[in-house]
Amino acid sequence: MKLDQKQSDPHRIALLGILTAIILIQNFVPFLGNIPIPPLNPTIIHITVIVATLTMSTKDGMIIGGIWGITRMVRAYTMPATPLDLMLWTNPMIALVPRILIGLFTGWSYALFKRLFPKRDKLAIASASVVGSFTNTIFVLLFIYLFFGEPYAQAIDVDISNLAGALGVIVGTNGVAEAIAAAIIVPLITVPLRKITHQNNRL
Repeated sequence: MKLDQKQSDPHRIALLGILTAIILIQNFVPFLGNIPIPPLNPTIIHITVIVATLTMSTKDGMIIGGIWGITRMVRAYTMPATPLDLMLWTNPMIALVPRILIGLFTGWSYALFKRLFPKRDKLAIASASVVGSFTNTIFVLLFIYLFFGEPYAQAIDVDISNLAGALGVIVGTNGVAEAIAAAIIVPLITVPLRKITHQNNRL
């Protein structure tokens, strides 16, 4: 059932508030949002952003992604766990932009997969979740390489000439694990959440 505008706006605001609270908790209670494996912490916070996109809209997913990015920057300034936190996560190109792009690319890809699999919505959701997850991983690592390649290579004790390969390993390990988690978890949350909120996705 599709809600009319008067009904959907309060639901949207309430759901944005709930998802924002979840993002804040995941950011400041590390074991709820990250798996602490230095030098990069594999994250499951991206799942919240993807759920926001697929339950609500691309715009709302980008908003939640932006909230995640801003919160991550605040945490890096106020509660840096390592020197890498101050170097990397205070930079908006690394902390903020990839998080916003999760919502954008998840929304775009879901629209595409809906056309490819018109009768298999769960498959479209899972496929878009994989795209959203890799969007975060790839853009974070790409911007690290572009903006902090040499100091990051020194921090992880890798020759700069081998840094691209080392980052590729992260994509193939952490990135794949995060994408698989998103593909499994997001449909389990999104499908019933849509029914509860009576919300048709407005990509």
